[in-house]
Amino acid sequence: MKKLIKFFITAIAMFLILSGCGERGPVGPEGPRGPQGPAGPEVIPTSFEFEADLLQSNGFEFFQDIPAEIEVFESDVMLAYVFEDYIEEDDLEVWRQLPLTEFNSNGTVLLDFDFTFVDLRFFQQANYNLGAADEYRGLLIRAVHVPAGFLNQQKTMQLNSAKTFSDLEAMLGFKVKDIGNQ
Repeated sequence: MKKLIKFFITAIAMFLILSGCGERGPVGPEGPRGPQGPAGPEVIPTSFEFEADLLQSNGFEFFQDIPAEIEVFESDVMLAYVFEDYIEEDDLEVWRQLPLTEFNSNGTVLLDFDFTFVDLRFFQQANYNLGAADEYRGLLIRAVHVPAGFLNQQKTMQLNSAKTFSDLEAMLGFKVKDIGNQ
């Protein structure tokens, strides 16, 4: 009896396996198109180039205004690269990202930058007194503005859209205590 049950189970399994190997039927018609999603942001990173001199006479720092066409927000970042080399046979430019650390016989020199909403500052620092031998003239710098948004800014935008005090309480999920009338 056990052999007969095993035979039937095996036969049914073989039938199911072999019957599933037939030819594929025709492809059905394409379904309806879904609704158009919201438009994505039209903002892309923007770069600009300029030359900078880091000299003893300017305290080894150089300021560059951000072009008026670029609006820098609190959450945005700036990147900076210095032109290092040109490989003629491959027609390639080589750029190095700042900060740069260089080691020489006097010690360590750092070439770095910082930025605000309106300008970038490029500067040199060292673990020794910088002199005329440490000057840079005509550094070609490429600055890149990277627009960004804070992760929690979405909640802030929702809260700003509240039209009434009760809308604000509903979004926050609790009753706001009035401390002005105490």
